[in-house]
Amino acid sequence: MEYPLTNYYVAIIGGGSVCRAMLETILNDPALKTKIHISGVCDINENAEGYIYAKEHGIITTKDYNDFFHILNLNLLIELTGDNNILEKLNKEKPPGIQLIDHLEALFLWNYLKIESKKNQIKSDILNDIEEPDKVISLFNRFVLEITNIIEDETNSLYHAEKEILERERELFEIIQGSTIPTFVINKGHIVTHWNRACEKMSGVPAEEIVGTDNHSVPFRSEKRPIMADLIIDEIDEKNMQKYYGENWRKSELIEGAYESEDFFPNIGEKGSWLFFTAAPIKNPEGEITGAIETLWDRTKDRRREAIRERHNQELATLSMICSTLSTSLDIEVKLKLTVEELFRSLPIDGLCIFLIEDDNKLHLRYSHGISGEKYDNLSLDDNEIFTRIMQEKEFRVFENVATDENTRNLTLFKDEEYFLEAYIPILAKDRNILGVVFIGSRKSNKFTPEEKNIFELIGDRIGVAIEGFMIYEQYKKSEKKYRLLFDNDPNPIFLIDKDSYAILDMNKRVEEAYHYTKEELLGTSFLDLSGNRDNEIINNFKNITEGQSVLFTKKRHFKKGNIPFYVNINVCNIKYDSNDVILVTSTDISKSVENETRLIQASKMSTVGTMAAGMAHELNQPLNVIQISADFLLKKIQKLEEIAPEDLRTIATEVSENVQRAAEIIRHMREFSRQSEVITSPVDINKPILDVFKVLGQQLRVHQIETILELDENIPLMLGDNNRLEQVFINLVTNAIDALDSKGEKIKDKNWRRFLKIRSFSEGKNIIATVEDNGIGIPDEYKDKIFEPFFTSKEIGRGTGLGISISYGIVKDYRGMLEVASKVGEGTVFTLTFPIYSEKKKNVQYFIN
Repeated sequence: MEYPLTNYYVAIIGGGSVCRAMLETILNDPALKTKIHISGVCDINENAEGYIYAKEHGIITTKDYNDFFHILNLNLLIELTGDNNILEKLNKEKPPGIQLIDHLEALFLWNYLKIESKKNQIKSDILNDIEEPDKVISLFNRFVLEITNIIEDETNSLYHAEKEILERERELFEIIQGSTIPTFVINKGHIVTHWNRACEKMSGVPAEEIVGTDNHSVPFRSEKRPIMADLIIDEIDEKNMQKYYGENWRKSELIEGAYESEDFFPNIGEKGSWLFFTAAPIKNPEGEITGAIETLWDRTKDRRREAIRERHNQELATLSMICSTLSTSLDIEVKLKLTVEELFRSLPIDGLCIFLIEDDNKLHLRYSHGISGEKYDNLSLDDNEIFTRIMQEKEFRVFENVATDENTRNLTLFKDEEYFLEAYIPILAKDRNILGVVFIGSRKSNKFTPEEKNIFELIGDRIGVAIEGFMIYEQYKKSEKKYRLLFDNDPNPIFLIDKDSYAILDMNKRVEEAYHYTKEELLGTSFLDLSGNRDNEIINNFKNITEGQSVLFTKKRHFKKGNIPFYVNINVCNIKYDSNDVILVTSTDISKSVENETRLIQASKMSTVGTMAAGMAHELNQPLNVIQISADFLLKKIQKLEEIAPEDLRTIATEVSENVQRAAEIIRHMREFSRQSEVITSPVDINKPILDVFKVLGQQLRVHQIETILELDENIPLMLGDNNRLEQVFINLVTNAIDALDSKGEKIKDKNWRRFLKIRSFSEGKNIIATVEDNGIGIPDEYKDKIFEPFFTSKEIGRGTGLGISISYGIVKDYRGMLEVASKVGEGTVFTLTFPIYSEKKKNVQYFIN
């Protein structure tokens, strides 16, 4: 290339060391400086040598080479980055009037500039020393030496560049040669330059026979013709590409300018091969095509797998359709009809019969298609050898060449049909019991494929499952009818409850009779509504009950229509209903039992009140005496016409008021205790019924000289119960203690003997505990297991009914508690009551005993 050094406006892209050297050469030579104008330097690194040098000398610097395209009169770009991507972008983006020199050509330009600079310097020196020949010769020799050094540098650079090219070419050769993918390369003249070992193995042609020739199509096509790599070199258009490959080609999505195709090559491999091939262009830095590379993949196995997969998909589609048909809720006759129609659409068959075992334990024709079924409807198939063998062996059998094989033809029922193929498929249940036989005949084929045989066998299984399911469904309908009859006629109301929402899903007829609601009124409503309030005990058990578990709730109050209360025992269990977890609830009306129990408890109370009458009279006499004395004092003062001091009047009034209140409290408490309590629960502080006992029995304990010790936990938590009934329990236990202490006193005859009654209350873990302890006569071991039985007593006739402890035991059980006894004859007895905690402990409560 020649460089006319006039009016050059140059921009340099790449501000490294070469850029600086080139700038120094131009800027330090006045002659070059007038001819070459440096318009700017571009580099993304502001610390590059040439970038800094240009900036120091007032030359425009930038990080974006696009800025140069707006410089007026710019006619030359010098690329010094060594980056081919940047070079390619510059070629595409630069304005058409600007010349581009790449980094390789720039080296020649630099050498040219250096020579021009030396020449200008020598020329100037020669002109100065033209009169002295020796100096001229010396200057000429120095110029020749410097030119020689420049040439040597250039030669060394070319040597290293050529060596690097050779090494890269060798690396490329090794990469292509060592690739496991069959690959070959052709140059611009369509001559093969590379034919790797994988290509040798695939084609069977060694590289030495192909490399250096243009016969690369012969191993694949058996004749010389352009292949895809040739078409890329020739840069043919898409229309001509279709001429060779039809519609079976496409542009590569990965490589620009590359094409792909797939075709069958009968000469490759023993039976031919399906090859997928890609051809891509090889370009020089200027973007010109200098060759093409083609790679090939053997897709034969993939093609065969795809064919097998396609057949399998077709089989699966057929099986899916048949299975869907057999799995529907259609009648069994309709299922079989639709199944047979699908088989005829999908498989090469001409006749089909389905025989099922009926109640007489013989095979009967149930469905036929393509065969005159009337012929075989009433035949005794048990006598046919093939059917007998199929039913005994329970194995799928195929008979070929039936029309020409006399032995097989004589065995079959269908000899008049002249089938080439006959298949007999046992219909089996899940437990391998035989339900029938499917017959299939074909005149279209001499042989069933393994896939078709597989479909036939699977069809036998699916028909078996469908028939078995139909039989089970029929049994289920009978069972459902029977169990619905039992469900509706159970003597107790039964509910099916949703475990999460507590909604009533179903109920029997007894519910309507017991609750006076219709089924329509209750379905969908919450079962909890029947109790009139939120029963946390039932809710918690509904949430936590497991499958098969049963829980009993006693004495729960429910409401009939019209808000009429009654008492029930509720039995709850978790069951499966339509594959869902539901709660089965059975309620039993115990209203009469509760009423009788309440009456019994009330009778026991009244008996206790009668027993305590003398003590209660004494309790009332004390406030009455105070009132009487106060009244007498006032009368005497009035009769004597004496003045009563205000202080005396205040004292008398206070005494009368307090004792009236005391008497009223005693009467109120007796009235409350005597009333009939209901079977309902509420939060109770157990200390209150204990203290109420002493309002009733306080005087009796004092008369019997019994020392009372109370150790009550003031912060004890609450429990669920009824204060009135709990007071009844503690009165019964205290009364028993009084009798036990009296019996011991009568026995030991010791007036100084210390009698005591000790009552404690405390919490322990999740329970509230109360104990009633005495040091009385004790309970013999033979009586300990009997004391909780109704009407059992060890007292003398007339001193007890034998109901007190039994009633107390029942009340404690109603409140989910336990009543236990520990006793030793002659030393005393301890009754222990245990109840579950209901709520947090009470704070700052004080108790007083009058």
